[in-house]
Amino acid sequence: MNESIELIVSPITHDKNGKPQVYVEFRDGDRRAEGRLPGAKILSQEGFSDGEVKRLEAYMKKEKASILSAAKRIDVMAAFLGKG
Repeated sequence: MNESIELIVSPITHDKNGKPQVYVEFRDGDRRAEGRLPGAKILSQEGFSDGEVKRLEAYMKKEKASILSAAKRIDVMAAFLGKG
């Protein structure tokens, strides 16, 4: 992945069936893409080529364990209160 692309990971949420999921956002200047784990699929994007979207999806799949680990460490209340 291009080192200039910013990666933002959500805390773990749950879908309508109660299954855990994590949202991932990639930002590069004015370009952005949002994906979700599990599935490692880009749900929406603006400014990335089809090839770049495929590479972002491959990155999410390859780094799934580290992304999920990061999501588990997010303390929502601390972030909300400005302590995180």
